[in-house]
Amino acid sequence: MKFYETTHFFSSPFDSVTLASWRKYPNDKTPHVRHVEILSRRVNPVTGYLETERLINVRQNVPSLIKRILGTSGDSFALEYSTVDPNSKLMEMRTVNLTLNNLLMVVERVVYKPVDSSSTEFYQSVQFSADGLISRFSSIVEEYSLNTFKNNAIVGKLGFEQVLNSILLEKQKLATA
Repeated sequence: MKFYETTHFFSSPFDSVTLASWRKYPNDKTPHVRHVEILSRRVNPVTGYLETERLINVRQNVPSLIKRILGTSGDSFALEYSTVDPNSKLMEMRTVNLTLNNLLMVVERVVYKPVDSSSTEFYQSVQFSADGLISRFSSIVEEYSLNTFKNNAIVGKLGFEQVLNSILLEKQKLATA
């Protein structure tokens, strides 16, 4: 089992950062994310939380030998569950892989919360657990997956910041109009 976690602080308010989270795909920094589909979105009548489920389609650069062995195209799907608590201003996302999860389970957790009125904390953790037919090679598979995730996270952050900057520019234009 492999773990990874990171924290980053955005010098932007919570509402702008969470809006960027919804709009982050597509962007030119993360072409491996092919499509995001909203499956459901509702305001929970008991908690008042905004609850959303999204299906994410990703095409990873998987070695051709692995594609042949596993019978996969390189396209994979993940399910993202998110909740936004408008009172405490907390957004939490949990994403799990659907493709080949009998061999490699990936669970990601992301939390956005305001630090103050002009900055937001981003916390991300991910866990990789290889099992099944590849358990003999679990350490190699988990390490490869972790490295791929870290590389994707770097370009993902660049894409996120690009989207966030466009949102901040939109807000600035609206404020001066």
